[in-house]
Amino acid sequence: MGVVAEPSNQQPAPSRPPRTVSAMVFAILPLVLIAFGVAGLLGQCSFNPGGPSVQVPTVDVRAELDRASGRVDFPLADPELPANWRANSVNVLTLRSHAEVVRIGLLTGDGSYLRFSQSTAAEEELVTADTRQPPQALGTVDAGGRQWVRYQSVEGEEAWASERDGVRLLIAGNAAEPEFRTLAEAVLKAPAKP
Repeated sequence: MGVVAEPSNQQPAPSRPPRTVSAMVFAILPLVLIAFGVAGLLGQCSFNPGGPSVQVPTVDVRAELDRASGRVDFPLADPELPANWRANSVNVLTLRSHAEVVRIGLLTGDGSYLRFSQSTAAEEELVTADTRQPPQALGTVDAGGRQWVRYQSVEGEEAWASERDGVRLLIAGNAAEPEFRTLAEAVLKAPAKP
């Protein structure tokens, strides 16, 4: 057998760059910068060194209660809230007994959360639906000239229940007692929407 001669114009194989972590970072870095640049130009991301900011929705309680009053067969209290409180939701729920509940979600001035519910449901059913557990009474409290039954709720919350003109009232949330009292007084003074 003869010897095969290698062509004289063949170049040696190019050497590969080293496969180190720093080499990979420098290889990917331009791609990452390009991706952030494109996303920034399209408005899909932003840089906020102070941390995320959350925009909490605000609803027009009067308009929402006007809509809800057409769905329920009981008058709705429209409480006058402190100026630094914000309503962030109003909805109508149907319980197992088919009783309707109109619920307003509120943020107090210090950022605590309260829910105000109105319904013709039995107190036990309304409390169970809101607290997600069987009613566990903690005693009573007087607020707004009426007695309210205090109930334990989940996640450190509390609930207060009372009644006005045949309509069950429930206040629940994680706010402090003064905020509960403020809402209780406002609810009991509020005019009713027929």
